[in-house]
Amino acid sequence: MSEEFLAGGHSADEVVRIGDTVHRAPASPFAARVLSHLESVGYPYAPRHLGVDDRGRDVLTHLPGRTTDHPTQRAEGAYARGGEMLRALHDATAGHPLAGGAECVVHGDPGPFNTIFRDGTPVAFIDWSGCAPGTRLDDVAYLAWTWCVQSQGNVPIADQAAHLRELRDGYGDIGPDDLVAAMVGRQTRIVDHETTNRDDPSLTATRREHAENAIRWAASDRALILEHRELLLAALR
Repeated sequence: MSEEFLAGGHSADEVVRIGDTVHRAPASPFAARVLSHLESVGYPYAPRHLGVDDRGRDVLTHLPGRTTDHPTQRAEGAYARGGEMLRALHDATAGHPLAGGAECVVHGDPGPFNTIFRDGTPVAFIDWSGCAPGTRLDDVAYLAWTWCVQSQGNVPIADQAAHLRELRDGYGDIGPDDLVAAMVGRQTRIVDHETTNRDDPSLTATRREHAENAIRWAASDRALILEHRELLLAALR
């Protein structure tokens, strides 16, 4: 059966569709265990891990749909659903041995580029290579930033604030100051980490260019949050 290259996702080097399955560069045994646990508890917002193929690639169920990069591609209620999906992940792993003593297992990179939408409604997170024990707030802050805040795309700041409120309400009780501070914290960590990569001569030119783009993205969105911090906080109260 032929392989069809799949665009989308955020970090996988190789992702192909073969029939009703997706084959991708292996993530980690931990990610496979997390997906198996989520299947066992009936978590519906993730692909199922089906094993490894003869080339050592992870085999996952194919989830039809598309990723999004602008609010115009998302349906009414999409932000609340995204928050609910992430909350369900955290609740399904809280207190489990996979969390390793942390609050829960976090997806780690639950941006809209790692979320499958159908008719504008999110249905599943993909690319679980970054899942790990972690804190709820850090994960939901990244979700909130990447889904709701964007300095590019001509999205009115009032709309961004409304999306942020909807997503937070979908997830559950998180304090406004805590959420905004955590969003800025995630952006700052990306700027700092990717600055190190950009300035590392041992990395390829392609990787250093990726680092420069990531710095520009995170720094621009961070500046937007800091400029409109009070408006965003008011929307969350």
